[in-house]
Amino acid sequence: MSEKNGAEEVVAEVIEEQGASDLVVTYSPSVISANFDALEAHVRAKVADYEGAKYDLTKDDSIKEAKHDRSYLNGLKSEIEERRKAVKREYNKPLAAFEKRCKEITSIIDGASDGIKAQLDEAEERRKAGARAALEAHYREFAELLSPVVPYERLHDDRWLNKSFGEAKAKKALEDKVSAVARDWDTLKAQRDSMAHYEVAERELFRTLDLGSALNAARAADEEDARIAAMREAVEPEPAPRPATRRQAEPAAAARPELHCAWTVEIPSATRSQMELLAAALRERGITGTIKCKGVC
Repeated sequence: MSEKNGAEEVVAEVIEEQGASDLVVTYSPSVISANFDALEAHVRAKVADYEGAKYDLTKDDSIKEAKHDRSYLNGLKSEIEERRKAVKREYNKPLAAFEKRCKEITSIIDGASDGIKAQLDEAEERRKAGARAALEAHYREFAELLSPVVPYERLHDDRWLNKSFGEAKAKKALEDKVSAVARDWDTLKAQRDSMAHYEVAERELFRTLDLGSALNAARAADEEDARIAAMREAVEPEPAPRPATRRQAEPAAAARPELHCAWTVEIPSATRSQMELLAAALRERGITGTIKCKGVC
């Protein structure tokens, strides 16, 4: 498109040969001409009055003047910008039409290509499924005891299914992982006697296949036990020890009948809970009676 002295002319030509095997395009490069020099001189003359302008923005009138001047300058710019965008739209129309038509034709090729790709993808998925099934079978054979505890999914690595990786290398990588789990388990078992929550650690090891996580789980269980014990001690003080029984110490006396007598037991000082324990111990031996507190209980 050419523009001169306000006149516009669009020149664009695309020729497609029927039956051609290649895209043959004939086009005429467009030249855009504009009165840039005159426009620049006009703009500089207009802007000269505003360059370096100072406003006393403490006064309402000066604020209004500054806003008015800025609005005027922005208006000048908008006129040029709108004209530029209009020319650009016209200039791009032939190119847009050319690209659209090219894409319509190449989409025909894409349709055929996509059909082939779908078949290739399906074949690749079948190959990967077969490779994975072979690895799972090898795992069950190689780690017969471990496989029921640790599913194959926890050990699998998608890289093993790539053609470039290879079946032999994949099986070796799987065996190495199994061996690493066995080594970690041996390390954990060596600490069984000194570990209060060995079962927790062992379960975490087979869940995550991470020895560090297993040890952290056991440590966390120890810390939880300590917190619970501290809370229990603060809320429920340890009861006083129960009186020792004398049944085994007096075998001879138990052999002959004894007379029942009234007894008075004087206890100088005891808490209510201690007396309740004493009363319970007496009731266990068939002794009944009344316990009275002489003070404030």
